[in-house]
Amino acid sequence: MADKVFYNGKIYTMDGGRSSEVSAVAVSGHRIEAVGDSGEMLQLAEEGCEKIDLEGRCMLPGFNDSHCHVLLTGLEQEKVSLRGARSIEECIRRCREYIEKTHLPEGSWICGSGFDHNIFEDEKRVPDRHDLDRISTKHPIIFDRVCGHIAGVNDLALREVGYDAHTVVTGGVLDKDENGRLTGVIREAALDLFKQRMPKADVAGAQKALLRVYGEAAACGVTSMQTDDLEGASLEVVMAAYNGLADKGLAAVRIFEEVQAARVPILREFLKKGLRTGDGSRFFKIGNIKLLTDGSLGARTAFLREPYSDEPDNRGVAVYTQDALNEVVMEAHLAGMQVACHAIGDGAAAQCIEAFGRAWESDHVDLRHRIVHCQFVDEQMLDDMVRFHICADTQPPFVPSDYPLTASRLGNRDAGGYVWKSMLKKGIHIGGGSDSPVETFDPIWGIHCAVNRTDQDGNPPGGWHPQEKLTVEEAVSIYTAGGAYLSFEENEKGTIGPGKLADMAVLDRDIFTIPSEEIRYLNNVMTVMDGKIVYCR
Repeated sequence: MADKVFYNGKIYTMDGGRSSEVSAVAVSGHRIEAVGDSGEMLQLAEEGCEKIDLEGRCMLPGFNDSHCHVLLTGLEQEKVSLRGARSIEECIRRCREYIEKTHLPEGSWICGSGFDHNIFEDEKRVPDRHDLDRISTKHPIIFDRVCGHIAGVNDLALREVGYDAHTVVTGGVLDKDENGRLTGVIREAALDLFKQRMPKADVAGAQKALLRVYGEAAACGVTSMQTDDLEGASLEVVMAAYNGLADKGLAAVRIFEEVQAARVPILREFLKKGLRTGDGSRFFKIGNIKLLTDGSLGARTAFLREPYSDEPDNRGVAVYTQDALNEVVMEAHLAGMQVACHAIGDGAAAQCIEAFGRAWESDHVDLRHRIVHCQFVDEQMLDDMVRFHICADTQPPFVPSDYPLTASRLGNRDAGGYVWKSMLKKGIHIGGGSDSPVETFDPIWGIHCAVNRTDQDGNPPGGWHPQEKLTVEEAVSIYTAGGAYLSFEENEKGTIGPGKLADMAVLDRDIFTIPSEEIRYLNNVMTVMDGKIVYCR
């Protein structure tokens, strides 16, 4: 018998699409007992059952962010926020104010995060060591771009990690000036030593940061997050933090943890722990092995097959040789680990497809390897993704941020960007994510971006490459059932049905009947996770 009944709603189970509509859901414990009409479900109510009148509102499966950085999103609030800064001078001013406010002792590292030099009103460049030395020569300083793939550091930070003009970093770039001296602009793998110097969170600090995100996620209707957290803390701390919150009854989202293991030796150390994809509880599971194969479009570090149109000598940064990528993917595949490769440029995507293809041909185990972002691909790549059972982990909110850059960066090649409709037509499984803190993890905004392909102001008119727009049903599906498939949990969540985990989101209006341009104005008014109402507006 049910202990909760949600009735008098427009409930889209998403099992078979929008057409599957009921008016009530009966919940027993942390699972759905039954779905049907309101009268039938209310008959299942046992004594003391909580009856929740949805008042005709739209209920959907709980949203699943298929790729983000939960811990970093929470920890970012402790850094110098450079988001929205319109100039290098504003970044400098914010950092100076932070030092004055916090009274950090000399020698303490300072991290600023979130700047985007493409929106600077003065010089559209990354702040370098000369800029950061104006802030302090007593504190090592790093300014991390919003994408996390390029940064500016001051002279003391360079000395702290031991970088000089002769340093060579595989898969990374250290910019130099005309005299051969380091400028302090650092790209890709060259950032690793700096990020290792950043203070790592302990369990208490991690839990404090996670609780910040839990509240925000619940308010957005997000009940599952697939997250790469190991930049902010060790795997042991991450596991203890999440599981500790769950033990206290404070889990508000379900976690699928991505594990960064850049090279074979690091991967082997992880595998010795005996953990594999899917291990864990209903609140926290070990996810995939996460590999970064290139950078970002905004930083011009995405690895392309042909040079950037606005930098003819630059193809971006290939973090791996093909042989090195093949090796680590094969090792993970044979160990039964799903692999997720960050790849934005078509050059990086081609490398990933080859590595996944070799792994598939060696052992036909469908581990649902995924390309995270998968932003620029051609027809042959899509066909190969189908052939090798490769999934796409997409970030629709990147469209408003990136479309103003693509024509200058890529010329007419930008037509092969963010081709979600083409992927679905070919049968490629895709999930919808945010890459938070790069973009907001609000799934309503993500669905708007997938459906309309415009920014907040409705630009570009008609949407960017409108032939790749998704229907509302498709967009909702990638943020629910699509994400569940990527984490092997389609039998547990992603749709509303008997036996599924009781994770649901309630919107103030029907997402399927309002004009598509109004989707971004929808509000989540209730979130149910594990059978509990974790948010109610």
